[in-house]
Amino acid sequence: MFEIKNYPILSHKSIFLYFCKVFIEGKVDRLKDYNISYKGLKDGMHKFEYQIGAPFFNLFEEPLVESGTLNAVVTLNKSQKMLVVDFDIKGTVSSICDKCMGPMEIPVESSDRMYFNFGIEYSEQSEEIIVLPYEEHQINVAQWLYEFIIVSLPLRHVHPDDENGNSTCDTQMLEKLDEYLVGDENSSQEQEETNDPRWDALKKLINK
Repeated sequence: MFEIKNYPILSHKSIFLYFCKVFIEGKVDRLKDYNISYKGLKDGMHKFEYQIGAPFFNLFEEPLVESGTLNAVVTLNKSQKMLVVDFDIKGTVSSICDKCMGPMEIPVESSDRMYFNFGIEYSEQSEEIIVLPYEEHQINVAQWLYEFIIVSLPLRHVHPDDENGNSTCDTQMLEKLDEYLVGDENSSQEQEETNDPRWDALKKLINK
């Protein structure tokens, strides 16, 4: 514990909870940037544009992507009965190549649509259709932007081939990985031989 003049003594737990509160509130404040208040909008089309990078991905716990450069255009079509929201995302995200472990940029191009109906209480009727309570006045699009980016990524992240069909992976890194794998295989084989009693018997015969 520590004491500041004219202030009460604070325990480690109090300090921890205070900084957790500051951290969470900071994230909540940044999430507000992705709120769309539709109650005050006229019926018709409305566009919202977002620049997405590392600060955006840091809003999420253990994000699958940590950095990138993307432009997202969210188009909201409002009517008395529902909201139709289109998400158009283009750019690149930073990742690690699964083959050579080198840094790489993965292109992203995604177009998705969500439907928001109005009802008594919130419910998710499907992945694309959500019911919003009548008293609700805004939606936050951050989670959908994140999910649409993640879903658009390939399962394997590998450097593409060049125009001649040659891999653009880091050749030096591939060589180092091959050396490591060969060394690891030899070490495993030696360990197996050490643990195998048949090798001990063979060595005794050779040493006679």
